Amino acid sequence: MNLSIKQLRAFMVLTETDSFTRAAQRVNLSQPAFSALIASLEEDVGYRLFDRDTRKVQLNADGIHFIEIARRLMQMHDDAVSEIKSHATGYKGKVVLAVLPSLAVEWLPQVLTQYHHAYPKIKVELIDTQWDRCLKAILDGQADLALTAGEPSSETFSSRMLFADSFYLICHKDHSLAQYSLVSIEEIKDWAFIGFSKGTSIRQYTDQLAEPEGFNYVLEVRQLTTMMGLVAANYGISIVTGLTLFQFQHPDIAIIPFRDLSLRRGIYLVTDKERQLSICARECYDFLQARAEGVGHELKTRLTRA
Repeated sequence: MNLSIKQLRAFMVLTETDSFTRAAQRVNLSQPAFSALIASLEEDVGYRLFDRDTRKVQLNADGIHFIEIARRLMQMHDDAVSEIKSHATGYKGKVVLAVLPSLAVEWLPQVLTQYHHAYPKIKVELIDTQWDRCLKAILDGQADLALTAGEPSSETFSSRMLFADSFYLICHKDHSLAQYSLVSIEEIKDWAFIGFSKGTSIRQYTDQLAEPEGFNYVLEVRQLTTMMGLVAANYGISIVTGLTLFQFQHPDIAIIPFRDLSLRRGIYLVTDKERQLSICARECYDFLQARAEGVGHELKTRLTRA
């Protein structure tokens, strides 16, 4: 099937005029040429779209079904042409990115700064929210891309793993655990534990780490800054990820890697499986993917220096 925009526009004009003569005049074609265009469209789609008599032409049931398809195809074409023109004249546009707050602490701001310098005429909007709301923003069409933890359903979303984020223990510098260079989950399970609220991506993983008994939760928080303040005050210990460690570079907080911990948090770049990315969104997608290479090694190096 090789439908053309010329065929689709002729089809739409004919639905509005109910007359081959008037429709042909609207698109500046002779009536025979216009009739041949509609006939070729019907041949390409495989069924008749109009009922004809000597007085007028009307959409039939198949034509009514096809009209929405034609509108979508024309809109996609017009959008693509608009973006091509924008690219040729300075590449203006907008990209909306839904992202977990834990990813937006350090790595993403650096990447977005680089992106802004590379594409200064593209406006980036951020939706920083929980992982389930990031995915909902994609489905609702509010966001073009999402950066989230864990691989979403392949039936609904297209996703690409960018890198894996490791887990670290944080505790007060005077805590008994602060003397260790490495710790295990078993060594920390009985200590007072500050957890992230249920529904957050980090909480999903920490619940898996301590199955089946769980940690000794004494408090739950949602914000990284709140967690930092509580651990710095020696209220309890907690587990955070490598991408959030910048938030916990505090003189009273010790950061300790885990010994032989296989579970890691996968960071995924997610799009709607049914929606084609705009040129701007595709450029942003490729940029994020390229900048994600080597992130795991960079985080380990940074922790060693700290």
